Amino acid sequence: MSEAAPQRRPRNRKQLIVTAAARQFERKGFHDASIADIAAEVGITGPALYRHFRNKHELLVAAVGLEIEQLELAYSGGPDLAGLLDTAAQTLLRSARASSVWQRSAVFLDAEQRHELSERYLAALKPLRAALVAARPALNDVDADALTWGVHSVLGSARAYERAKLDRDRARQLMVAVATRVAEIDDLLPTGPSAPVAAAPVHGLSAASRREAALSAAVRLFAERGFQSVGMDDIGAASGISGPTLYHHFPGKSAILAHVILRALDALYFDLAAVLSNTDDPAEALELTLVSYVRINVAQGDALAALTTEIVNVPEEERAQIRRVQNDYVNEWAVLLSAVRPELSAAESDALVRSAQSVINAMRHHLPGSKGGMRDPLRRIGRAVLGLPDRVDADDLIV
Repeated sequence: MSEAAPQRRPRNRKQLIVTAAARQFERKGFHDASIADIAAEVGITGPALYRHFRNKHELLVAAVGLEIEQLELAYSGGPDLAGLLDTAAQTLLRSARASSVWQRSAVFLDAEQRHELSERYLAALKPLRAALVAARPALNDVDADALTWGVHSVLGSARAYERAKLDRDRARQLMVAVATRVAEIDDLLPTGPSAPVAAAPVHGLSAASRREAALSAAVRLFAERGFQSVGMDDIGAASGISGPTLYHHFPGKSAILAHVILRALDALYFDLAAVLSNTDDPAEALELTLVSYVRINVAQGDALAALTTEIVNVPEEERAQIRRVQNDYVNEWAVLLSAVRPELSAAESDALVRSAQSVINAMRHHLPGSKGGMRDPLRRIGRAVLGLPDRVDADDLIV
């Protein structure tokens, strides 16, 4: 019997560890992704992993760095916008790439690391902005910044095209077409004396109900610190409720999170039901549903964001229910879009709807001005993603 050949350590083991860590952080969240799981995915032991990284925090920094490196590669397609978008779509549609680690886990970095990585992230987008300005030299700086983030948000929604199970080449074509439409939006934001400026934060009124006050505080704290960094005592202190009293309303922190997410979805569905019962025109229904989504996103975006960033912290049984409701809601949009654009396949409509919702969620953080001033630009971006006619709204439509 011949002896087994000794296994050689792969030269890129450190890179394999970082890639595995990024996937685990995306699937499970930073706190629930264990060193043992990351090591097992690479095929090594925990102690072997510690030869490369001292702790999970170092792995997180490396995983975010990997995501930024992939953006740098994606936007290396040269000064021609069409070529750059094609290169970016091909790069970002690779299912093995790191995705959303920065968005979901930046709150767990210390301030200095967060600042440094944020600067690197912004620098990675500069070639995209330069190509956009070269293609549209008349763009003002405000629109150039907003459209850069808009196009980047489209390309960053690659998971939407993957979940729709589109052929990769068709997904690339569709994504490039969507990014191009967003890049071509005219006069997205006003300039001059009426140009949007950063709005002062509005704290609003406190709910009279203790239960509502706790939910409001939880949404804010989860958005600011991340679910795992917030305790029931923190929620109680922020809402003026003692810990024992808070447990009368909710059995635990994950129950609060699940309730927040389901209530946001219920609000979307409540508006959708009103729309469907009051029109037989799919185009009007889709427009009103888009208006509803933007309005709720602007008003309660942190609650909706939890669906993307924190759902891994919801127990599996409740998570499955939330995913069913979410998928049903997406499907309602997709059916309407297919009726409005019959040239699209069901999978293409599904991909565009998921992409539109993802882009609106992201762009809420990248448009200057008041909440009210965001609604029209977000609707216009949403229409561009869906491939609907552009329009400038003087005011919200009534749902």
